[in-house]
Amino acid sequence: MAERTVTVTGTGRAAVSPDVVLLDLRVGQDAEDVAAALAGASEGIARVGSIVRGAGVADADIRTLDATVSQRWDNTGAAVGFTAQQRLTVTVRRLESVGEILASAASAVGNALLVDQVRLDVSDRSDGLRRARDAAFAEAREKAQQYAGLSGAQLGVVLGVAEAGAVPVQGRQLTMMAAAMDSAGMPVEGGNLDLAASVTVTWELR
Repeated sequence: MAERTVTVTGTGRAAVSPDVVLLDLRVGQDAEDVAAALAGASEGIARVGSIVRGAGVADADIRTLDATVSQRWDNTGAAVGFTAQQRLTVTVRRLESVGEILASAASAVGNALLVDQVRLDVSDRSDGLRRARDAAFAEAREKAQQYAGLSGAQLGVVLGVAEAGAVPVQGRQLTMMAAAMDSAGMPVEGGNLDLAASVTVTWELR
């Protein structure tokens, strides 16, 4: 007789308080030739980097994402020059300094600055993920117990566990950016960040 089992998936969430802001910053420069475009973009991103470091961000928290050069065309299809872009990702560990950094960077390079993304995260997810996994396993056990009862059996030992994933999920209380800009720049509210885990568990049925 084949072994009787039940396999279910449980999900769980845990709320954590974000303590870092991840900024993806980009500086672009248009010019008639590649060299001038690259030089302008490099100078602009260097100025942004200096501002970020001046706000207390460590070198280890500043990383170049990429650099690109593309040709520009007018509406008639004629080549009119080149655009160079360089991107930085910056981990800001003092949430209150984000507005100042963005305002200072915008003042330094003007409209050449683009903010691709502002994300809240936690520097250490271990405790939140542990709680999310606990909740996911508890939900899986509750489901399995119900199915066991419906089939006239009892849960036995756990035969297998597979984690489907553990990811940050934007919570309802999370406000990443206020709608308006003030004199200090873009305000960022911490709120809550949910960490979600999903687990698939197989039990023996007795």
